Amino acid sequence: MATSPSRVAWDSCTWIAYIQRERIFGQDGKTVLEDRGAVCRPVLDAAERGVIEIVVSAIALVEVLARNRTGGIDDQKVRDFFDNDYILLVNVDKQLGDFARRLMLAGHSGLKPLDAIHLATACIANADEFHTFDDRLLALDCAIDGLDGTRLVIKKPAVPAAPAPLLDRIERGRGRQ
Repeated sequence: MATSPSRVAWDSCTWIAYIQRERIFGQDGKTVLEDRGAVCRPVLDAAERGVIEIVVSAIALVEVLARNRTGGIDDQKVRDFFDNDYILLVNVDKQLGDFARRLMLAGHSGLKPLDAIHLATACIANADEFHTFDDRLLALDCAIDGLDGTRLVIKKPAVPAAPAPLLDRIERGRGRQ
């Protein structure tokens, strides 16, 4: 029996980091503390090999364009990139909007509307993980329940490990104590 690929969701900042080859520098302005563009590449490589699928909200198309408008990035290349078979573009509909609204009402500190839409997208699409570089979202690791009751893993981009056995997923759904 063939296994289906793992599914990860990407925040807009993750796409932007990859497209802009973003690097975070130390106080000296020379030391690279984090090469975010390079961190994203193995996830995309795994997606190109069919090991994972990347889920993204359709609003990312607008957010990525807005951030790249002054960066000299060709809009057509960005649009073509989102047309890859391994990228699952999720439209914002009433169900997703209601889920995002519930996340906002749940009192998650600092959660902004667009962030709630990205997290809701991950949950609605049954993503195993949500990848971001946003510290406010990283702080919500395992604090958000997916549709099936499992806690959403939120972390920086990394190729997910092999799918967890069913018993492990059930335990994760109960939360980490």
